[in-house]
Order: sequence, then structure tokens, then C-alpha cells
Amino acid sequence: HTHAAATTTMELQALPTLSSADSQCWAPAPRGGRAGSLPLAGAGGGSYGPLPARAGLAREVIRWLQGLGLSRPFTHVPRDFSNGFLVAEIFSWYYPCDIDMSAFNHGLSFPSKLKNWSRLENFIFKRKLNIPKEFIYATMHSKPGGAECLVQHIYTLLTNRPAKLILDDEINFTNYPYQQKLPMVARATATNAIHSNLKLTEILEQPDEFTNKQKTLDIIDLHLQLRQLAKQQNPKYYNVKPSLGERATRLPLPQYQYDCINSGNKWNLAAASQPTASEIRSKSNVLFKEMSMKQVVRNS
Repeated sequence: HTHAAATTTMELQALPTLSSADSQCWAPAPRGGRAGSLPLAGAGGGSYGPLPARAGLAREVIRWLQGLGLSRPFTHVPRDFSNGFLVAEIFSWYYPCDIDMSAFNHGLSFPSKLKNWSRLENFIFKRKLNIPKEFIYATMHSKPGGAECLVQHIYTLLTNRPAKLILDDEINFTNYPYQQKLPMVARATATNAIHSNLKLTEILEQPDEFTNKQKTLDIIDLHLQLRQLAKQQNPKYYNVKPSLGERATRLPLPQYQYDCINSGNKWNLAAASQPTASEIRSKSNVLFKEMSMKQVVRNS
């Protein structure tokens, strides 16, 4: 145990200090990689290399995970956290009497994921931990940003320390924010959008044909809306020709026509503001008095 603690301390001290220009997101070395095998931004040395900002895990969260001494590396966060084994191992450090790691399987098959997450959900319900089900669902199905949000939430929950989540501005567990940053020629088609946003594990978990068709239609509708928005923002790329109304020159109205329109609007507003007879009769504080009148009959 002393040797493992010393090794962990050396790994934590090997992290270089970040400057303001360096990335705030770090990733562990690949499986079997040696310390210092990855190029580092800023200072030299260490076993961690910078990732793009959309990878999601902040540096303090990575350091916290390293300090736990997890049995398996997390080189690819969405894949390695999808089966729930590492999540259970994290909770076993804080709740050793409630988590039995021998009951969890580290395989990536869908039955293994279901069993692990079912046990974790029972533990979360027993301990009354505030973990959104959307995070668990997105993590289990390897949705973009799902595992990062879950690890961030668990870090804040267990350590009571906030950490900035390095992700896209809008987190909806789809790849559409990433697609918006790509050039027009590299953006996904409707088929690629379905393949990226509807995972095979979702279909296996809920094999209802109607539900899966509805999910597919929702993805296609959102894809068409984004494509229409892209056409409006980049009409030259899509060779969109302006209509006759858009090409027509719009001149301001002459002053006398403007005055006529304003005067007509004022008269309409004044006429609309006058109460009608039915509105007057509907008021309860208005008193009415009946009067009988004799009509004069004229002899012709």
C-alpha cells in the first residue's frame, strides 16, 4: 500500500503547471504507455497530454480520479465509463460497505452494462444520492458529453468542490453542437445523424418499433431544421437564389402616406377603445331604469 501511495503521489506531482495559454483538459496515457510518452503543453515531463477543450474532464477531476487508484485506465471517457464499473469503483472508496466490486463486471457487452447500472441505481436510491437519470442514460449509451457530466456531478457530490465542466455551451447529449463547428462540406448527412445519435444499445434496451421510429423521425426533423438554418446563413454555398420580393428595392413611404396610415390607426384604436352596449350591460355596477312612453297617434 505504501508503494502504491508513493507511485500515485509521483504521478500527481508529474503533472506540469498550466499556463493561461495551455489547455485545461488532460487525458491519461494510453494502456501500457510509459510516463512522458505523450507530448505535453507547457512544461516537459509527466504522463498526461492535452486534449481538445470539448473532451470535458477538467484537470482537478483527472487528479481526483488518479488519487483514487482505479483498477482500470480511462483513456476514452465515454467508452470506459459506459459499463458503470469505474463508477462503482469510485463509490466503493466512499461507501465500502454498500459496494461489492466482485458483483460488478468490467465487460463492455450490453447485458453487463444493464446489470452494473441496475445495481448502481439500487445503491443510488438506497443512499438517496441526487444523480439525474439523464446522466446515467447518456453515460450507459455513450452519448456525447454524458460520461463527462456524470463524472463531474459525482466529483461535486462526493468532494463538495465545484469543477468547471469543459464542454460545448449547449449540452443536449447529441453531436449537433460539434457539427455546427465543422465546415459545411464535413457536416453529417441525415443517415450519419441517425447513426451518431441513435445508439444500438438504445434499440436493444427498448426494442419497441414505434418508439424507435419516433426517435428516428425526431432526429431527422432536427437535422432538417439545422440544414434549413445553414442554408439561411450560407446561401452562396447552397446556391440559394433570392426571390423576387427579396431582390426588390424597398423604399421608405412618403410622408403623406405615413401620416394617413398613422391617422387611420389612431381612429381604429379610438373606435376600438369605446365600450359597446353589451359590455355596458355586462357590468354589475351600472343601474338601469325602465320608462313607459305613450306614442302619439296621428290621424291621416
